[in-house]
Amino acid sequence: MDIGGDVERIRDYLVGRLSEDERNAFEERLAREPSLMRELEHTLQMREGLMELRDKGELVTHIPRVKSWQSWFPTLAAAAIAALALYVLVDRSAAPSPVLLASVEAATGTAAPDITAHFTFMAMRGDFEPLLELPAQGFVEFRVKPANRTDGAVYRGTLRLDDNRATKPVGEMGGLSRAADEYVHLYAEAARLAAGRYVLRIDEPATDSVGSFEEFRFTLRKSAAE
Repeated sequence: MDIGGDVERIRDYLVGRLSEDERNAFEERLAREPSLMRELEHTLQMREGLMELRDKGELVTHIPRVKSWQSWFPTLAAAAIAALALYVLVDRSAAPSPVLLASVEAATGTAAPDITAHFTFMAMRGDFEPLLELPAQGFVEFRVKPANRTDGAVYRGTLRLDDNRATKPVGEMGGLSRAADEYVHLYAEAARLAAGRYVLRIDEPATDSVGSFEEFRFTLRKSAAE
């Protein structure tokens, strides 16, 4: 590693002297190289420590004193922004994709995704709970006909695993609207679902300041072909 070059690059990064391409390349290195990330964190800690010593009047004489707090402010602001950007970069890269999707095309980038099962739910009398076959691969489509079909209504779908011993949230997706067939559509990758008893809940828009919801219970079992 070019220690001297990295120190200079970190300094240029913090004070905003890098071009956009150079900044992007440096941030990609930070995501790949833990040692470089630690060096950046160490530099930020040193700067904060120097500021604290200066404010206490304990800064040693051979370190040049800055003229005023204002002369340090752009550098510290750049450091804070850099730290925030790095946190978002690392956090997003580590975060798993959502289980429930409003559109398979957006997740796969293909116009014809592989939907291997279609499950349709609508309100019915009685406590019937269907036993559905979970495919080994592809995507599962959940089609729900909501009771409240007000024009422009926005819905939220929630899926949870409920085996009578514990309830485990599986996925949630908001901002849903009815399609041309009057159903709300949700999708999930089959490989990310386990066999078991589920509850699919659709929260509907408030009517007279009172929100409503519908719940549909069903059981998924693995395909007999597996």
